[in-house]
Amino acid sequence: MTEFHSEIWFRKVFDLHYAHLRNYLYYLSGDMSWSEDAVQEVFLILWEKKSNIQDQTLAPFLFKIGRNLFLKQKRHEEVHLKFVNNQSFSESTEAVDQGLERTEFDVQLQSALSALPEKCRSVFLMSRTDELSNRQIAEGLGVSVKAVEKQITKALKILRQKLERHR
Repeated sequence: MTEFHSEIWFRKVFDLHYAHLRNYLYYLSGDMSWSEDAVQEVFLILWEKKSNIQDQTLAPFLFKIGRNLFLKQKRHEEVHLKFVNNQSFSESTEAVDQGLERTEFDVQLQSALSALPEKCRSVFLMSRTDELSNRQIAEGLGVSVKAVEKQITKALKILRQKLERHR
């Protein structure tokens, strides 16, 4: 077995990508518990397919698998919701921060962030929370740096508009 497919290689990949991938899935789902489970599943899939993975496509592969798991989860939730009458789910960000007192601005900010389109929100939070460079985000998501810049600009514009209304 080559080093590329060894347990040492896998540990390095895991250590390098775990936190960013978990955060990305959290930004998509708003559910940290699900995100941690999903990132474990992503790495199981990586281990199973390790012989077919090229080093230069590794990060996009991980993020694509994670996104596919998220989309699968969303489809499952939609089907489940069709069978549940009069049940509404609270905002996922409220579940994470349940029991913590927030200032009015924090509530407005969280609301504005959750209202962002999915791509804007995930790119914006990867930039601001994870402090990733636009190039790192682009490589991780398999998109151009220009696309990342456009999503961040769009997110900032929307956030300014929403937060300005609350003043």
